Amino acid sequence: MSKRDSVKFPRINLISLLAGALALASLFLPWWGLDASGFGSSVSPRWTLWNGPSTDSIFRGSTQPYPTLTSAGPIIGALVVISALLALAGSFTRNIRPLIGSFILSVLTPIAYLGVVSYAVTNSCNGQSNCLSGPFGTETVFGITLNWGFQMGFYLYLVAGTLTLVGLGFHRIFHKTISTPQKSSRQPSNSTR
Repeated sequence: MSKRDSVKFPRINLISLLAGALALASLFLPWWGLDASGFGSSVSPRWTLWNGPSTDSIFRGSTQPYPTLTSAGPIIGALVVISALLALAGSFTRNIRPLIGSFILSVLTPIAYLGVVSYAVTNSCNGQSNCLSGPFGTETVFGITLNWGFQMGFYLYLVAGTLTLVGLGFHRIFHKTISTPQKSSRQPSNSTR
């Protein structure tokens, strides 16, 4: 192969296309939930971004954080949709800005969701010692084991964010924008002698 021959990659950035698809798939999976088991039975309530807890039974104490978790979920879901759409749009264009926006959202959205869950769980305790002690954890009380934390949808979105970063690098290397021809540094003189 000579220097002028180059490998032709498809015009579609398949990595960011996959990242957008995974982000959209995460919308339909649970993002946070509980697993309670003991005495031969188990219960596993889990919530997607579109349906929060329907009752305050998981939170002992205040009823105020429960609506916070339920009402903030769709806002986080909207951010996921925007991030996915930007990743999908960035797959088909030479412009790198949609992928940069998607990556920024893929970093900020999980942080915001972590903050919302942390606020909801922490404020539901009202100083009680027998309630959830953060956004994730495990405790055993009277033979009942309770596990709570982030679920498959949350982790799938983190994978989508990582793939967006990889897709951004791929786009930067293999889908370079076409630059305008540069003027040569030497310009012919028009002066007559």
